[in-house]
Formats: sequence, C-alpha cells, structure tokens
Amino acid sequence: MLYDTLAPEQVVDSEAALEFMKEATKLASAEELEDIGQRLETKSLRIQLLLGAERIDELDEADFKELVGLMFSLRRKGGRLLRANGIETLRAELKELLYCESPPGERLERFVDRIVGLEEAMILSLATESLHFSDPQRYWLWTHWIWNPGKGTGALALVTQDDIDLQADGRAGTYMNVGRATALINAEGHAAGYARSGRGLFGTDIFLACVYSVYMFTIFRVKLSQEFNRILPELPELVERVLGVHKLGASTN
Repeated sequence: MLYDTLAPEQVVDSEAALEFMKEATKLASAEELEDIGQRLETKSLRIQLLLGAERIDELDEADFKELVGLMFSLRRKGGRLLRANGIETLRAELKELLYCESPPGERLERFVDRIVGLEEAMILSLATESLHFSDPQRYWLWTHWIWNPGKGTGALALVTQDDIDLQADGRAGTYMNVGRATALINAEGHAAGYARSGRGLFGTDIFLACVYSVYMFTIFRVKLSQEFNRILPELPELVERVLGVHKLGASTN
C-alpha cells in the first residue's frame, strides 16, 4: 500500500468520519459489521483460489462467472464480458493486471483499455476488486460508490477534507490518489476505532460502505415516499450488497 507524505488529519475529515459511523451503528450492530468482515475474508480466499499465480492459467468460463458473481456491479454481467472478449483475452489480461511488474496504475490503465463490453466504471470495478481481494495488503478498491470522478461523489468525498482533490489526468493517477486517501483513512480508522470491523483494509472497506449506505438512506428518506422506503434493505444488507458478500458464508478461519 502506498502512503502519501500528508498526515491523516490533513486528508481525513475525522469529524465527518466519526459522525457517519455513529449513524451506521444506530442501524447495524458491531456483531453484524464484524460478520461482514468475516465474509470479506471468505470472498478474498475465493478470489485468491480463482486468480492465484498457480491457477490463473486454468481460469475457464465457469471460473470467470464465479469471479464476477462476487462483485456487486458485475454479478450478472459475466456472459456479456465473455461474449465481448472471450475467456482467453480475459484470462490473459487478468494475469497481466495481477502479475506484471509494472506499476499498478499502469496495469489498471491497460486492463480498462483492453477489456470491452461494459461501461468503464464496471471494468474498473472488475480490475480493482481483482487486485484488492487477490492481495488485500497491497491493493485497494476503487468503485464508483467509493469515488466517482465524473461527478466528484462517493464515500471518499464524504470523509475527506474539502481541499483534497482525488482527480488526476488519467485513470492511473486517480487510482493512486484513491489509494493514498484510502491508506490514510485506514490508518486513522483503525486508531480511532471506526475501521475495526475487519482486518486491515477490509475494516476500511466496511467503513466506506457504511458511509455510502448512510448517505443513501439519508437521500432516500428525503426524496422518496414512505412506501418506497419500506422496501429498502436494512443497512447491514445494503453494506453486504455493495461489498459483494450478501449471502456469502463467513470464513471459519
């Protein structure tokens, strides 16, 4: 993980972070959030089995569909990606993304340029989820619910200082900026307690998903009818869904 030279308090809006987590804990228990942390461990183990260095050359269509089935925005998109690219291309590009020695931002850029068939945001999710859950100590998530560069929105925008600009000229630079901000939130979140629902960056994944979910609950309550609000999932389920672990069994390790 790459750390910036800035101190956490120069990047993280600690007051906002704590307030979001305070609201989240009104809607989800510590046990429910810790269970999500265990589910993230299970998801990571499954992706490591599918994309491990000793296994990736054997990745077939069924394996690829299992992989994208673990990702919120891609769950039903495996067939489209396979038809547009073919398993040989997807396997080769995933191998290049995960195991090439070039900087991670450059690998991400190449992957998004070469994979077709879906909008860019979904291909970015495929790339960053594959990186993060294959090696969660080195890589981080960048999805549109975490940071949407086109709109300047997402969970990171809600818990970073107003003068922090995550946008860069290209995808590679933006990915690295997201990583630096995530690393600082992770450092402060584990120290302050709001990112302790999972180990390492998994705790920060849960925190950012809680931020996004609390924000969504707030917007829906203001804009939508009471009848529609009643069909929204509870916060723990919404967090599980955006992290791709809804109905996924928790790790026993």
